[in-house]
Amino acid sequence: MTNNIRSHLIRLNMLCNEKCSFCNVTIDTEPNYKEKSILEILLDVNKIIIIEWWVENVKITLSGWEPTLRKDLDKIVLWIKKLWVKYIELQTNASLLNEKLASKLIDSWVSKFFISFHSHKKEIFEDYVWLKWIFDTVIKNIKNLWNYKNIEVILNPVISKKNYKDLKEYFDFIKQNFPFIKYISLSFIQPHGEAKKNIDLMLDYEIINKELTWILDYAYSLWFVVNNPYCWLPVCIMWRDKYSKNCIEIIEWKSIINSWKRREDNNKIYIEECNKCIYKWLCSWIWKEYVELYWSKWINCIKNY
Repeated sequence: MTNNIRSHLIRLNMLCNEKCSFCNVTIDTEPNYKEKSILEILLDVNKIIIIEWWVENVKITLSGWEPTLRKDLDKIVLWIKKLWVKYIELQTNASLLNEKLASKLIDSWVSKFFISFHSHKKEIFEDYVWLKWIFDTVIKNIKNLWNYKNIEVILNPVISKKNYKDLKEYFDFIKQNFPFIKYISLSFIQPHGEAKKNIDLMLDYEIINKELTWILDYAYSLWFVVNNPYCWLPVCIMWRDKYSKNCIEIIEWKSIINSWKRREDNNKIYIEECNKCIYKWLCSWIWKEYVELYWSKWINCIKNY
């Protein structure tokens, strides 16, 4: 479906009912943010459509802190659809995505839900988001999406020192409780906002290198597709060979129509080891904060395809 189509993110609000210790979007990181009216949002979407007139299927991602806190969310979705946008994705923590709201959003034409679900263990999940008594509600709301056909659901766990050891059990849990879910997007801590204040949660790549190979093999044995998004790992750590086709960075940089555009990111840097790597121009490099915390440990250039 729309799993690997490039998306344009529109932030709908800066309000959230959770207080995630790894949140990378805060008032500090977005000091000039102002919540926009429906008309202003539609003007932004229209600009995207005009700029990307050559793209057959423009995908719009509605995000925020927690976009379901906007009372006019279904109206926003409906009006975006009227602009002939085929794919509309909603990023959410699913805590407010009850049956009534889910039905309303799907009727308005949300085609994909990107849901943060960080652990199958209640105590870790609720400690992560600093909100008690929410885990069971999230489980119920995700399960409810099974009732809707042709709706794509991607789960997004943010991996840290708190939950990386439980990834095998996590995949087992998803398979057993959410058998309709095919895609998992593994995120690594993006060290900004609250996450920078809790930088000790960030894993050393050495640990990931030792664990991730067999974990990915196990996930694929369960017929999951595991994506490497922009905020996960550098290409050299793990996402080569059979898994590179699911690395969003490689997908984007290998695209002919995007080859003339290079996304620059002042938060990521090259280090000396990167200069020898054949994936240098397909990778978004390494977080500055990781290098400050762990030096350049386990950054291994790739010399052969």
